[in-house]
Amino acid sequence: MADNDGKLDTLIAALPALSMEELGRLSEAIEKAREHMVTAGRVALLEEFRQKAGRLGLSVQQLIGEAAAEKPRGQRSDAGKKVVPKYRGPNGDEWTGRGRMPNWLAALEAEGRDKSEFLI
Repeated sequence: MADNDGKLDTLIAALPALSMEELGRLSEAIEKAREHMVTAGRVALLEEFRQKAGRLGLSVQQLIGEAAAEKPRGQRSDAGKKVVPKYRGPNGDEWTGRGRMPNWLAALEAEGRDKSEFLI
């Protein structure tokens, strides 16, 4: 590791002497090397999972399916249900209190009014 640190320090010290074209080529080479390492790491990790799952008599797909079934992601308990409005303006405009404050309420607050005045 110490030897690699020395190589890295040498490369970093040489950067100011490189042209824009050379820096671009170096950047591309670094990105390709990084992608190769990620791919190789993914393949190795998947093989390790396959071996461990195989010792348990399972497949990786079974493990992934079970894990996905345990905890659905991004699903709200009230998804698809209509939300009851929390605020009503003088012109009958309504707001649930979620998301960006509507212009009518922002304008009223700018006039010095409090949004609690418009609670339903």
